[in-house]
Parts: sequence; C-alpha cells; structure tokens
Amino acid sequence: MRLPRMAIRLRWRGYFTIVAHATLAATSAAYAAHPLITEDTGTQGVGNAELQLGFSWTRDGGDRTFSFQPQLSYGVLPTLDIIVQPQWLSVRAADTGTSNGFGDTLLDVKWRFYGDAPLSFAVRAGATFPTGQGNLGDLNGKPSAHALLVATLDATPFTVDGNIGYVRNPTIPSLRTDLYHASAATVFAANESLSLVADTAFDSNPVPDRATWPGVFLGGVIYTLQPGLDVDVGYQVRLNHAAPAQQWLLGITYRWAP
Repeated sequence: MRLPRMAIRLRWRGYFTIVAHATLAATSAAYAAHPLITEDTGTQGVGNAELQLGFSWTRDGGDRTFSFQPQLSYGVLPTLDIIVQPQWLSVRAADTGTSNGFGDTLLDVKWRFYGDAPLSFAVRAGATFPTGQGNLGDLNGKPSAHALLVATLDATPFTVDGNIGYVRNPTIPSLRTDLYHASAATVFAANESLSLVADTAFDSNPVPDRATWPGVFLGGVIYTLQPGLDVDVGYQVRLNHAAPAQQWLLGITYRWAP
C-alpha cells in the first residue's frame, strides 16, 4: 500500500504534481500489492514487517522524473501498522535542467477498524515531513497532514479496493490548501504466483485556477518468486491532460516474521 501520489509534491516548471500511490499507499501497495495506487485494508500482524522498494519513471512533455520510494511497514497490533516512507528523486525539467536529492518523508499509521468477511474497512493517516533537498520537497518547508478511508471487498479470486483521501497542505499562495483523492482497484489472482492488477485514480488539481481533476489508469502484474518475496511491474497512462502523460513502475516486496 503506498500513499496515493497526490501527496507527492515537487517544484517543477512552476508547480508540477505527480498524480497516480501509490501507495495513502502505494496504496494495496505496501500492505498488499505494489504497484497499485489504491490502498487495501490488510495489516502485517504483530511483529511482522514488510519492506517495499518502489521505483518509478514519469514523463510529462519534455520533463522527466525518477523516484525511488522504499517503504517499511511494521505490525504493532493485529490491526495496526506503523509505516515510514522516504523518497529519493531525480527531476529533469526541459527549461531548468536536472535536480537530484531526497524528497519528503511520510510517517503513517494504518488501522483496520472493521472486518467481517468479505468486507473490511481501514484508515491510513499521518504526516509528510519536509526532508526534501532544495526544490525537491514541500514548497514551504512545513509538514502536511493526510488521511485515507479504505474499503476492501474480498471475492476470491478477485479483490476490490476503494479509497477516499484528503491532504491538508500548509498555506501556499499558488497552490490549493485542501486536496482530495478518489480511487478504485481490482486485483485478479490468476494462480498462487501471478496476480493482474488494474487501478483508476482521480485527484483534485493543486493549482487553484484549474478545475479538472487529474485522472490516471494503471495496469500491472505481480509475481511471487517465493513466499514473502514479490516482484511487480506497472504502467500508468493519463485519462485527461491534467495528469502526467505516462509512468512506468517497478517494485520488489519482501515480508518477514520474527
């Protein structure tokens, strides 16, 4: 489960927002399945952990971004995880050159507050801290808060996830303070090792004078190499011109128990 990419902000040709999460994550991403944007309700369990290594390559016109987002999730209770997600970015803008460095860092908790098969609900919430270097992080160097309401329907071999999210940014004159997110994903378990994923997401436009919500569609494949070790690949396209043109995603996920 990754935080939806609505919360990943960087300064690029004025203001450019990568929209797609994975992971108020990744996102079935950190607790379920990278490369999805839409989160699911799964948690790790007491003492169990998951490390997710997520890579993405985004193109929008003449601009390019490479992002590396490792995410560590740890189960402190049967239904409660803590999550930390730093970020490293390489941004190449057509008119300003290339910038490399650390982006902002997310610190979240995820709580599954209801579960009665086949339906469950959870909330993932936390803050994004301004650890970014130069212009690769939050534009005014202050934390921002976010929350995500998550629903999962388990209809094996299909799993359907839905998210509604909110980000509260510090006041920045050129950007909206309140941002909203909606997404839905379907995962089809073809067999014990192979899953096919599809995800659609819309996010409110951070630029105040632009009403169109950037929308994206993502398709991908997850393959289990062995129990506790997955690899995945995903490809994202835009549904309207407010979103980045395309994005490739690659991930490695490792889970372990004490």
